[in-house]
Amino acid sequence: MPLAAVAAGLLLCAMGLAAALAWGLGLVLDAGLGKNNDLNWVAPAAAALGVVVAAVPLALLAMRLRGAPSLILPMPVPAAMGPEGVPRALFDDLAAREWSRARRYGTGAALLVVQLDRFARLVEGRGAPAAEAALTELLRQTAPTLRGVDLLTRLSECEIAVFLAQADATGALDVAERIRERAEQLEVAFGGNAAQRLRVTVSVGVAHLRPAHLNLQALNEDAVAAVDAARQAGGNCVRAAPVDRGPGLRHSGGWRDGSRAQP
Repeated sequence: MPLAAVAAGLLLCAMGLAAALAWGLGLVLDAGLGKNNDLNWVAPAAAALGVVVAAVPLALLAMRLRGAPSLILPMPVPAAMGPEGVPRALFDDLAAREWSRARRYGTGAALLVVQLDRFARLVEGRGAPAAEAALTELLRQTAPTLRGVDLLTRLSECEIAVFLAQADATGALDVAERIRERAEQLEVAFGGNAAQRLRVTVSVGVAHLRPAHLNLQALNEDAVAAVDAARQAGGNCVRAAPVDRGPGLRHSGGWRDGSRAQP
């Protein structure tokens, strides 16, 4: 219910309470002191008491609204969100703001990094246009799996990123698995020839917001480590952070640069 409606309701209750108190006090005092006493002060006193009684729940309501995460709605994705996501700079900005909101209100959030498997081999065998067509189609197929408040962007020539607002760990894994399954079912046309069809798979790394993530960079590093773990597990799978960063898992110093991804 809107705050204005609640406040109006409480105000009406206060007016009714004030009238009832004025009437009740008038009866009591009239009976006890007689009809010759000046009781003009009764109505103002009762009205003031009614206002005080209404102010207490109004103050409590305001305090609750300030801290209630259920009433803090995620930031809507702007109209710039298209079938291939939002521009990278806008993604970074909105993800940072959503991360801050999630940390403040405890609403949960997650970052997914999705990488085309065996990208270097794909480019070598089919050419860069085929790889570009595969990633573009992956973006287009991923967008419908997301909610209106989630964010999607292209990280590099072989990776995309998804930021999930108000998501728990189980929900983030469900989204990641849907993306993996949809990618596995893709048949990408390329080269202007409808008969040419390309099949791809992806590795997905999932990092759900935890107290250890003191900034968005820490969340990103966990997602990077998770996607590296999925790739080293053979690809076409989902891995969730935290993972043990062994010798084969790299620790990124910034947003993942997919051009460095190994074949």
